[in-house]
Formats: sequence, C-alpha cells, structure tokens
Amino acid sequence: MNAKDLRDWLQLLFVVLGGFVALAAYLQNLRQRRVENALKFIGLFRDGLREKDLEHWHDLFIRSSEPAGAKPGTFATEDGKYASIGEYFSEGSGDDHAISRMLQSLDVVCHQVVTGAADARTIYYELGQLLSFMELHLSSFQAPLSEKSFLEYAAPSIYAFFKKYGSQAKSWPHRMFAYIE
Repeated sequence: MNAKDLRDWLQLLFVVLGGFVALAAYLQNLRQRRVENALKFIGLFRDGLREKDLEHWHDLFIRSSEPAGAKPGTFATEDGKYASIGEYFSEGSGDDHAISRMLQSLDVVCHQVVTGAADARTIYYELGQLLSFMELHLSSFQAPLSEKSFLEYAAPSIYAFFKKYGSQAKSWPHRMFAYIE
C-alpha cells in the first residue's frame, strides 16, 4: 500500500466519522426541539386554564374515584347518586365547561405528540394524571349517536396518544395534581 492509498483511506475514514458525528448531533437537536416544543405546549395548556378549572377537575377526580364508590365513567353526585361523566360535557354542567375546555386543550397537546412535534415523556410527566383520568373515564362509555367511545369521538388525539404510548406510559413518572385520601 502506497502513501496515496493510505491518505485516501484516512480521508474516507474521517468523512464517515464526520457523517456519524453530524447525524448524532442532528438527532440530538431534534430530540431537544421536541422537548422544547413539549414545554411550550404545556405552558400554552396552563395559560389556557381559567382560575377554577383545576378545582373543578379536582372535585370530579375525587367524586369519580373508587373510594367515592364510582365506577369508571361515573361520579358521585351531591345527593349520593351516581351519574355519567358525560354530564360534564352537556350544557348546564355547573363547572362552566372546565372539563370540556381541558379535554380540548389536552387533545391539541396530544396531537403534537402523535405527530412527533413534541416529546411524549415530557408531556406525560407534566400532564400525565390529567391525561390518564380522561383516558380512563371517557373511554368507558359510548359517544352519543356513534359506535366509538366518547374519548375516541371527542378527543381523537388523546385516544391516539394512548394507543401509541399507553403501555409504555404506565411506567413513566408523572406529576400529581390531586390525591385520593
């Protein structure tokens, strides 16, 4: 092997190594952008909440829990009866449509995750309890005039999020907004 061949092989090696370094930097940059986008969408979600929205959700969370005697998709009313969570999506729900607004905002956030624009783990860490609550309760009953579950009908991106990441997300950590005592 002469010096020219050795130099050509070394140049090829440097080009290949440079390509791998550039590809690794590009993929890391994409991941960082997804995390930044996720944080922006979480901020937009929080900015879109009204003053009492989380309090309305917290009340529904407590009243729809097993200790309150509720089955998935139902909640305990003030008079001790059980009603469908679907009532929170009807007019005159008493919560000024807080749950509906939260569902719509979460659906927008999940759409960004499903399309790859935002990081799923970051979104789930910040909003996982809200997402899991919506998925559990809204997929437990059928949408009016449809063959689909209410979640699939009203929030298709949340449905797609759990279809894509559901089994993985169960092991991901998430922030707690409310506790059941």
